[in-house]
Amino acid sequence: MATDRRKRIPIEERREQILEAALEEFGHKGLHGGTTVTIAKQVGISHPNLFRIYPTKHELFIATLERVFDMVEREMLTAGERSPDTPLQAMSDAWGGLMERREVMFMLLQGYAASGDPTIRDIMHGWTRGVFERIEALPGVGADLAHDFFAAGLLYMSAAALDLPARADQDPWAAKFLDSGS
Repeated sequence: MATDRRKRIPIEERREQILEAALEEFGHKGLHGGTTVTIAKQVGISHPNLFRIYPTKHELFIATLERVFDMVEREMLTAGERSPDTPLQAMSDAWGGLMERREVMFMLLQGYAASGDPTIRDIMHGWTRGVFERIEALPGVGADLAHDFFAAGLLYMSAAALDLPARADQDPWAAKFLDSGS
């Protein structure tokens, strides 16, 4: 008797699939607008199976934020720490690469937007503080330059959300905005 069962996927691979789908869903719709039903459908699993891996929507949202935090650390902060002579330039270049994945920018913005929730607020506060302190500790940076760099990063995160890099060729203001600043 032939069965038409799908091959079982290892739990770590399934977690990655769920987090990728959650990044898209929560990044676009936020904690309260995103649905676990949509995430489960995107991954091709049942809704109860999603909750076996991530018991609550809140936990899945937090896991998705943590995944984005890991990307920022791995791609941006590490670049600055590996470039002691030009850490801010190295991080700026890396942030530009992260901006190309708009869902990453959306998810960070959604994390700040969900900060009305005390747990999310504490997580976002801790992450923001940690990033700021790592930038501040880089050779020749200090608090003032770390502040300016972080502020510019938030501004460019908004620019990525508005898709200004894709509009810059046809929109002189978008090009001017992206080219301005220090």
